[in-house]
Amino acid sequence: MHRSLKILVLEHLFPMPPDSGGKIKSLCTIRALASAHTVQVLSYVRTETEQEHVPKLKSICDNVDTVSFSRSRPADAACAVKSALLGKSYIVTRDFRREMLERFRQAVQMFQPDVVHVDHLQMAQFVDFDSSYLTVLDQHNVEHIIVKRISETSTSALLRAYARLEWPKLKEFERDACRRSNLVLAVSDQDAKELRNLMLPGAHRQEDATVPPVETVPIGVDFDSIPLVERDPNSKDILFIGTMYWPPNIDCVLYFYREILPMIKQKLPECTFTIAGQKPPRVVQDLARDPAVRVTGYVKDPRDVAAKCGVFVVPLRSGSGVRVKILDALAMGLPVVSTSIGAEGLAVKNGEHLLIADDAESFAEAVITILNSKELAQDLALRGRELVRQEYSWQVVEKRLLDVYESHLYNIRCSAK
Repeated sequence: MHRSLKILVLEHLFPMPPDSGGKIKSLCTIRALASAHTVQVLSYVRTETEQEHVPKLKSICDNVDTVSFSRSRPADAACAVKSALLGKSYIVTRDFRREMLERFRQAVQMFQPDVVHVDHLQMAQFVDFDSSYLTVLDQHNVEHIIVKRISETSTSALLRAYARLEWPKLKEFERDACRRSNLVLAVSDQDAKELRNLMLPGAHRQEDATVPPVETVPIGVDFDSIPLVERDPNSKDILFIGTMYWPPNIDCVLYFYREILPMIKQKLPECTFTIAGQKPPRVVQDLARDPAVRVTGYVKDPRDVAAKCGVFVVPLRSGSGVRVKILDALAMGLPVVSTSIGAEGLAVKNGEHLLIADDAESFAEAVITILNSKELAQDLALRGRELVRQEYSWQVVEKRLLDVYESHLYNIRCSAK
């Protein structure tokens, strides 16, 4: 029996509609917390569609308040200059809004929360860590590692240069936010280890009473609402689905097209490559000049492209956390080929739930193997779907999150009172 707390959830991404990995995780978190606690949400909203979903989110929790958020190139450029002069992280500074700070302070005063649940690292800049409430930092990724990997792998020299300057500053902000929180949540044991090491740098990697606990709460998917897709078993279409304005996704589709796809087409000249996901930049849209490439943009129902899929690919070279795109693909019953970074943090086994390949040649061979073997494709798909049902359904994740709250926060809160 979980005992009730008053929780204010501070959201970077408005979780509806749940059309990206971050939103899916955030919605799962809110649903889980609201099932046992009194929950209010304060979130940025970026679009009219998100604002229209506010009543639906209110039906899940006790109250929802929003702050409009928009970005522009001039504003981003000014922020880049400001963050450079101040020696602060650009990513964090870019997402500061005075109105959010004021609304957060008002919410704390009116609601008097026991816990502030900070969803995404950037939102930690609004929190008063010395206040009477407890702070939970919900890390979707180890954020500085994403930027560090971009500095090493991006096809853009300008982006690599930016990332080299940004990641050390983001690392310091991330370390400080983690250390000052009462509880840190990670999406995988690997991320949890990275975050513990981040808080105990250098030679001081022993247990330290000043470091908050780091607990793993995996990302969940709404498994019951994801039916097994009836794929065309003869399809030679290679599918990627992801948020296409996210730099690691941009890099991975360009890498796949330039270095992997040509090797596949040497043996399977009839194969095609479908790139699905919202807001593809011009460099991705231009790939559709190739008759073998289709760039769909946003797809309302991923099953429409999944039904034509011969193999789902995740050729990520940067990023952190857990790829919801893989969980969704496995839940739909798609055979998957991923890099180790793409499958990082998931309880998948190479050859049992998916195939893992880390260089262009072996990745191409893995894709060819699946496209040429209906039996292998079917076996991987069914075992992958069963793994998601057992380990990553919302019901499993909800229980884990509530148990973590109970064991780490409730007693602290009661003793403080």
